[in-house]
Amino acid sequence: MTAPRLALIGTGGHGRGHLAQGIRLHEQGAVRLVAVADPHPPTADELPDGVERFTGGAELIAQAGADVAVICTPIHTHFELAAAALEAGMDVLLEKPTTATLDEFERLASLADRTGRLVQIGFQSLGSAAIGLIRSRVAAGEIGEVLRYSATGAWVRNDAYWARSAWAGTRTLDGRVVADGVLTNPLAHATATALALAGKTRAADVLSLEVDLWRAADIEADDTSVAIFDLGGVRLTTAVTLAAVARTDPYVEVVGSDGS
Repeated sequence: MTAPRLALIGTGGHGRGHLAQGIRLHEQGAVRLVAVADPHPPTADELPDGVERFTGGAELIAQAGADVAVICTPIHTHFELAAAALEAGMDVLLEKPTTATLDEFERLASLADRTGRLVQIGFQSLGSAAIGLIRSRVAAGEIGEVLRYSATGAWVRNDAYWARSAWAGTRTLDGRVVADGVLTNPLAHATATALALAGKTRAADVLSLEVDLWRAADIEADDTSVAIFDLGGVRLTTAVTLAAVARTDPYVEVVGSDGS
């Protein structure tokens, strides 16, 4: 069986982890790393022999001939790059948040259906056996009737974090929606995990949503916020901040009539 050809779009910042993983899988023979793209791509000495280097994702997609693309780029570029990769016949691992708007999300989902390609979002916890284990224990009645779900996170992000790029902490940039806030980007994992535990993974599963958005940092978007999801009979409350005095591990909780 021929190893799938892998391309990485966005190799700085969080993308460095994808680059290290891609090189490791390449060396193991699990994939063949064929191309990388970044405004400041790795040097040839940092890559296996023969890996093409590009400064733009669109150029890579048009020329690299990959089977799988990992996209780790600014939020407002997600839809265009993922759509182009799907049209080029690639499966996609797309970093969260999936897209900047719900309309882009729906268009991308439709495109994946039409092309028959796969799109996976970088919510690490959704690949954990813990999700299924907890859901089975809840279904078995171990905590009684489920009363509510919660997701809580407190991280520390200083001024340098918000100054790292032009899009960081913005709602829009050059007329394009970015929506880079604590709920949508850094601590979006908390909500995604809680919704998976609740088995509420489609838009229709959320009957209503209330948000209370605040900011402590000098940014346009939110860094300290609460979201309340009506899941039909129970609710999920997400409370997250990037302005904590100390970092703690985020957690999700399923609260029942006989325990949690």
